[in-house]
Amino acid sequence: MQQKERIYYIDWLRIFAFSILILFHSWQPFTNFNWLIESDNKSLIADIITVFFHTWRLYLIFFISGIGTCIALNSKANSFLNNRFLRLIVPFVFAAIVIVPCQYFYQMLQKSPDVTFLDFMSNYPKSIINKSFKFDIFLWILEIGIHLWYLPSLFIMTLITLPLLKRINAKGLSEAFILRLTEHPKLALLFALPIIIILIVLKPIFPEYTSVADFLTYSCSFIYGFVFIKENNRLLPVINKSNNILLALGILSSLLIITFLLDENFRNAAFNPKYNIYYVIVSIPLGLSAFSWPLYFVSLFSQKFNFNIKILAELNRSILPVYILHQSIIVVAGYYIIRYIDNGFLEFVLIVLFTAIISILAYNFIKTFKTTRFLFGMKS
Repeated sequence: MQQKERIYYIDWLRIFAFSILILFHSWQPFTNFNWLIESDNKSLIADIITVFFHTWRLYLIFFISGIGTCIALNSKANSFLNNRFLRLIVPFVFAAIVIVPCQYFYQMLQKSPDVTFLDFMSNYPKSIINKSFKFDIFLWILEIGIHLWYLPSLFIMTLITLPLLKRINAKGLSEAFILRLTEHPKLALLFALPIIIILIVLKPIFPEYTSVADFLTYSCSFIYGFVFIKENNRLLPVINKSNNILLALGILSSLLIITFLLDENFRNAAFNPKYNIYYVIVSIPLGLSAFSWPLYFVSLFSQKFNFNIKILAELNRSILPVYILHQSIIVVAGYYIIRYIDNGFLEFVLIVLFTAIISILAYNFIKTFKTTRFLFGMKS
């Protein structure tokens, strides 16, 4: 990696991506998408913004993960995989056992108010084991960890792509290829094609959220992030030259996706992928949104947020433990807020407020002790 000093806009971009994640989960009770807990105050606006963010938010997170993987590989080459295991698998296993089950409990409690936590926990392992996911490891990960599926998926992704990543890290991109991109920045848009092709070919076979098709499209974004930071000095100008096109493509693709959902044929194609013309048409804006929005935000943040402030490092350190905790806090706090307050907007505001306050308090407790830092994947 050519640039040695810390690139602050990457830190801000990471904070931005995970902040969206927390807000995204905070408004899920108000959508019509059958989330863990549900408010009686459903909102079409919540549905629309969910569709908008869901088409690119995780691609941005995996792009940033690719950046972080490149930095880690260069700074901790000898202990790279051990470090990834400690940062990703240890907190996943801990949280899946200790933190995640309460989400399923409150989901059940909202439907069956008489159930006790003891009754729930006595049947919880059996309810997981009885799932019929066969050999799809990604669906098992999702069921066991709910929102924490990202951690083991990223670890598996890293293991599978590591030979390619090491090759890229050693040789970089060819001068001829970089020169061609510099002269014709629009060629970068061709890298949306792998995502679109995977969606068209594999999503009808693996339609479930986070399954093989999603894993492979997220892997594309992950590799792009790795390549980007490896060649940051040469690729960032290319992206900046294309930022207006990326923004236009992002807006157009998002509008098309939202419009398609108004038509029954396209809506069925989006939510139940099959090999037909409707799904092929839907896949194109889905792939373009997944590719263009993350790169647009890279360009935007590189120009507007490449600065340091005192709290930046602390915010960056808090991301992993807050990510691990936030959805359980949303579900537990949201259950009581929804139960006793009957105003959708106020419910949402209170959920966000409680999640932020409890997350801050919990993070300050976690970082105090060596054991909790270890369990939440924080550096010693």
